Amino acid sequence: MATGPTKAKRRAATLRSKPRVASTKMAALGDVPHGTTHEDIYARLKRAIMSAHYIPGERLVVSKLGKLFGTSAMPVREALRRLVAEQALQNNPNRGVEVPQMTAGRLMDLRRVRCEIEGKAAEWAALTITRPELARLAEIQAEMNRAAGAGSAEGYLDLNLDFHFAIYKAARSPLLMPIIESLWMQVGPCLNTMRGEATLGLGMDHHEAMIAALRKGDGTGARVALQEDISEAADIILRLLPESTS
Repeated sequence: MATGPTKAKRRAATLRSKPRVASTKMAALGDVPHGTTHEDIYARLKRAIMSAHYIPGERLVVSKLGKLFGTSAMPVREALRRLVAEQALQNNPNRGVEVPQMTAGRLMDLRRVRCEIEGKAAEWAALTITRPELARLAEIQAEMNRAAGAGSAEGYLDLNLDFHFAIYKAARSPLLMPIIESLWMQVGPCLNTMRGEATLGLGMDHHEAMIAALRKGDGTGARVALQEDISEAADIILRLLPESTS
């Protein structure tokens, strides 16, 4: 990704750019056959939340989701209850199940925790990542660069999710993965900000630094690059939070 003045201008423009609202959710949720279990629905909703196909304040209506998945209300309710218990969603007495609004304090706490936990995963991954996994990271990065270069936001954050979790899986820590997933379920909806015209593609330099460090087995370099990626995104989101939630 280009650096220097061009990058600086794009960062400065983030305050003037409106994020694109998450588009077609079916692409993220996938076609789910009639009679599917709440586990299947949960998995698809979780990924959609983590990749910002739902945004803060958005309601998740059981009847609409039932039609989308082609199933009855019961498995949808079970999946939503589970996501509420995991703090990915909240049950508002007046509005039903919805994506929580983000506050500045919660965002900064998430940044602090993510930098420590996800940074450690990247550090571990540098010692255990395989050549095929590195090749897959490079492929995802190339797809993200093409999307950013074309100004195409559709699918961009899905690729970003795949990129990060390819690294975390390479850390070979089954105990760490659910913790990281929980963090992404809480912060994911706010990443919709990164679909804006001025923000699309920001952070690609950090991705390149991660790949380079992982190729060299440089755990410290991988950790630092990932922490910088998390921090830059959090700073942008913080500036764009509505005043009522900041």
